[in-house]
Amino acid sequence: MKKLLSAVCLSLLIIFPLYAQIKDLTINADRVSYEKEKNRVEATGSVEVNYQDILLRGQHLIYNSSAETFHADKGFVFLYNGTTLEGETLDYDIAARRGTADRFNFLYRGVILGGGSLNFNDEKFDLKSANFTTCNLPGPHYHVTAADITLYPKDRWMVAYWGYFWLGKIPVVPMPTYVYDFSGKERAQTPFPDIGSNSEDGGYITETLAWNLRREFNGTYLLSYFANKGLGLGATANYKINGQNSGDIRLNWNGKDRSFGGITHILSFGDQVEEREKTPLDFSLSPQYRQYELAVTLSSRERINYQRVSLTPNLQLYSRGGSLIRPEVKYDYEIDAGRVAEEGNTRLLRGGGKLKLYGRLPETPTGFITPFFLWDSLYYSSGAKWVKPSLGLEVNKPFSRDLALSVGYQHYLYFDGLSPFNYELYRFRAADKLSPNLMFKLGETKCRIAASYYLDNWSPEDIDYTLFFVLHCYNLEVTYRSLRNEFMLGFSLATP
Repeated sequence: MKKLLSAVCLSLLIIFPLYAQIKDLTINADRVSYEKEKNRVEATGSVEVNYQDILLRGQHLIYNSSAETFHADKGFVFLYNGTTLEGETLDYDIAARRGTADRFNFLYRGVILGGGSLNFNDEKFDLKSANFTTCNLPGPHYHVTAADITLYPKDRWMVAYWGYFWLGKIPVVPMPTYVYDFSGKERAQTPFPDIGSNSEDGGYITETLAWNLRREFNGTYLLSYFANKGLGLGATANYKINGQNSGDIRLNWNGKDRSFGGITHILSFGDQVEEREKTPLDFSLSPQYRQYELAVTLSSRERINYQRVSLTPNLQLYSRGGSLIRPEVKYDYEIDAGRVAEEGNTRLLRGGGKLKLYGRLPETPTGFITPFFLWDSLYYSSGAKWVKPSLGLEVNKPFSRDLALSVGYQHYLYFDGLSPFNYELYRFRAADKLSPNLMFKLGETKCRIAASYYLDNWSPEDIDYTLFFVLHCYNLEVTYRSLRNEFMLGFSLATP
């Protein structure tokens, strides 16, 4: 009753003076006082403020009706743009939709952030003397401390500067810059190196660190050691001009291959294609994208299937998720044109493309069945061509949340010609294929066995084994491609 009387009295005192400035703002508290000359409202004891999409709770609040600002100085909980901020003091400008906070913490998309001071608005959060972790235990397995953290909530992007990665209470690795991508387009990297081996490089270890000038221009630099090639250096730069134009620049060097790299620019247009539905056993990333993409690549001696290939240039137009006649009947296509040079082989103009028609049928006892037709053809300036249309089926059977099986079958209608490039023929045979894929989960460990067999003699094309260890708040991924003799070990932070 006391709170109700306070709220009613407050409304009678300020609703008319404030009507021209802010509508639908309510303040409830145990005690409320109003200084009309100073346009100042003071509320104490179980304070609650409601206005549009914001909700503020605290023990002491000063509201300036002329400046349209709040000041809370005895602890607060602030619901803002779907994020709940908690801390000791808060200043917030309603009209500008920006504020500052001290000794704060909040949860954003599964990441717990905190620090000494915070400046925030709808576009950006600037954290000082900051820290973050994805571990929700009282004593987290790991956390990162940083002098500054910048969070771009609309872009789902976070950058930490001059930080340390801690395991428990031990600082392990310094990190000048750390980038966390909430969109799922990239792995959430730890400062630990990637380890692996293959037939060309031998054993290798690669340490990758990030750099960031701004959200639209950032990248990585890396230091590697290859048993068969010695020291390796590399850098990438990712740029974003606007919502439609983006790309990356790559430059690498090692003691055997010397320098190689390239640049790719992507123009995206058309409707937004929805992310495909994922299952708990799905390892792959599914970022959002536009229906159409035009990729222009200019490269020198970059490795594709263990061959050094230069594209000077190459254009690829992609279309994804288009509908034909009925919404259930989908099509994807790719148009490819460019000048290709394979080191030690040949240099030719090349053009062609792929068209895939497909559609998932209603669920049956066998599972989800998706038939498809694929037209695949390439033509070369030497007069060579490589045409291989095919029909196929993809069957996906989820038995439970912890067990799923998929099988793909591809039947080639005919073959006409052959590619003159070795990298395009890598592990290719003119035979139908069967591709079983088993995925299961044991406790916190996900497993996948993916294979592909040629049906003319049942010889394997590929057999890959992947173990994905979910270690509460960071992950260990191990992949072994047995027929290619490739081994990869990587660490990543848990991405909610």
